[in-house]
Amino acid sequence: MHSRYLVLAAAAACASSLAQQPVTQVVEVTGSSSNYNARRDDTASKTVVGREELARYGDTNLIDSLKRVPGVTVSGGNPQLRGLGDGYTQILLNGERAPAGFSLDGLSPDAVERVEIVRSATADASTRAIAGTINIILKRAVSKAQREWKAGFGKSSGMSEGKASLNLSDRDGKFSYSLAVTASRNTFRRPVTVTEWGRDAAGNTLYQDALHGGDVGNFNALNLTPRLNWELANGDTLSWQSFVHINRLHYDSPYRTEYLGGTARIDPLTDSVTFSTRRNLRTDLVWTRKLEGSAKLETRIGFDAANYATELDQLSRAATGALTLDRFVDGLARDRTVRSSGKYNGRSGAEHALGFGWEASAGRSNNDRNQADFGVAAAPERYLARVNALALYAQDEWTISPRWSAYLGARWEGVDIDLSGTGASFIDSGNRSSVWSPILHTLYKLPGTSGDQVRLALARTYKAPEIARLIPRRTLTINNSASNPDSIGNPALRPELALGIDAAYEHHWSKDALFLVAASARRIDDCTVQALSLEDGRYLQHPENAGHCTVRTLEVETRFPLQTVVPAAPALDVRLSVSRNWSRVATVPGPDNRLAAQVPLSANAGVDYTRGKLTTGAAFVFSKGGHVRLSDTESMTTSSRRDLELYALWKLDSTTQLRMTAWNFLQQDFETDRTYTSVSGSQNTHSVQPGKPWVRLMVESRF
Repeated sequence: MHSRYLVLAAAAACASSLAQQPVTQVVEVTGSSSNYNARRDDTASKTVVGREELARYGDTNLIDSLKRVPGVTVSGGNPQLRGLGDGYTQILLNGERAPAGFSLDGLSPDAVERVEIVRSATADASTRAIAGTINIILKRAVSKAQREWKAGFGKSSGMSEGKASLNLSDRDGKFSYSLAVTASRNTFRRPVTVTEWGRDAAGNTLYQDALHGGDVGNFNALNLTPRLNWELANGDTLSWQSFVHINRLHYDSPYRTEYLGGTARIDPLTDSVTFSTRRNLRTDLVWTRKLEGSAKLETRIGFDAANYATELDQLSRAATGALTLDRFVDGLARDRTVRSSGKYNGRSGAEHALGFGWEASAGRSNNDRNQADFGVAAAPERYLARVNALALYAQDEWTISPRWSAYLGARWEGVDIDLSGTGASFIDSGNRSSVWSPILHTLYKLPGTSGDQVRLALARTYKAPEIARLIPRRTLTINNSASNPDSIGNPALRPELALGIDAAYEHHWSKDALFLVAASARRIDDCTVQALSLEDGRYLQHPENAGHCTVRTLEVETRFPLQTVVPAAPALDVRLSVSRNWSRVATVPGPDNRLAAQVPLSANAGVDYTRGKLTTGAAFVFSKGGHVRLSDTESMTTSSRRDLELYALWKLDSTTQLRMTAWNFLQQDFETDRTYTSVSGSQNTHSVQPGKPWVRLMVESRF
């Protein structure tokens, strides 16, 4: 398998390097780029969120900026399309899959040029995108000098955040550069109350406890995003861009148990202290060669490196004060990946925009773990994963007529994973998969209108199993229960394969005005579910493929300047969106047998107003929770989320402005319930985390 990938990659590289001329004569069409709108004009539906919109609320991380984008929901710190996270939504960085350990909650919006939201798949991006793709484009060099710094401070009850950033860019002849640096520090105190109770088959109480505690700690992060550009002879360009992210997390999670009834089954005092350091590097060198006409050939070579070091100290004490658990665990995960890719873009006549390309990568992930209980060290464990991947694709965007265009694409992706290790129960194994993905998009502009159009897309996509879910290493929990089980990976996991259809109607009645209705459906085979079992008196959770599931979505969105509807109205920009999501897992009994991570309903409303030197606005974000069946024995209920945010921006002079933001005005608590039911009885867990309002003040200046 390895040799096949290397041969194919070498052949593709040779073909790319030998491509000197486009295969057909190119007809250039000139026009004003200011009239181009990706949302309206691209055959494959794409929403582009620019720097101004991302920076509007002065967020310290990109996650908070994305939650206001129509159709995007945030759950567990991950952005979701169609309400689906857990790997169903693909995250790209500069058009390539994000590196291992990459997290959007550590990336500042100041380092981002734009974010592209693609609801269906395209051949030039990985088709591991059942729900869609979020492509983050890092800041690039500009045509003129820019120097900007920002500094701010946020405060809430028992918590605080600080942020400082510096953005530099300039040009000297054919050389240009940009640099974005962001540093942040967050301190947090998140109290949590967890109530647990168990009953036998007759309904008698076996135990009832209340655990009082939470997390107290801090999170520090540093981002560096440098980019260098050179314009070479004959219009060629050479660019180098890197992304460096470093963060340190430290928190203490003490819990005190209050016995409310039944038998005391767990210790009254537990504590868990975690310290982690993550370092990520992605660097790319890109050569773009201009060919005849508008054709170009781009080749890229890149390298990813990530280190993730953790220390975990777990303690548990009996009522007498004696230690019942004294465990120390340290671990170090190291990921290294070499990537290369090439793509050709050109035209065949005036009607066809052609693209061909390849992507290849070879990586390895080492994971070392050492555990000592009561000072006695266990045998060290080491796990190694070798991952090789190759993708080949071709695409054609065909202008059939002035009102009708079509996109045809095909992509093949193969992934080869070898797992080996030294753990006591570890068995060396491999996981190999490949997927062939045909793709069709079409856009038709309705006759007799200037802004009405319909879209249709068909695509085959997939979700590859994550390495962490393949490694058969058992992770132990404190106070093991059905709602807090041990976990282990499954090396036999197969990819989830999906066939999807998307349709949309759009009405564009002015440059910044849109009304959209979109619907989609997916059938996913080999769905992954979390299976729960009881082994040797401890609950254990592991992933497994279980039949098929279906996903459906209905979205309605509008945005417009109010004056396009009421000419005498104030200069307000209005945006509204609602997304309704359904899913059904065939092997889980209903009702409410949807995919566990799916948000069934989300809504977003916002308004912005500018008058003189003052710009202000508000946003309301809603995500519905509710009851979901996880299996025939498990279910979960989460509370809905309602978040009201306000911001105001004062331009003090031509170079300096002051930005104030307030959010979580409604102070809504976050609540979850988990229930496990079997023939012997039931177990329930209810947790509550209080919501707290925040206020942030930032100073921004250009120099």
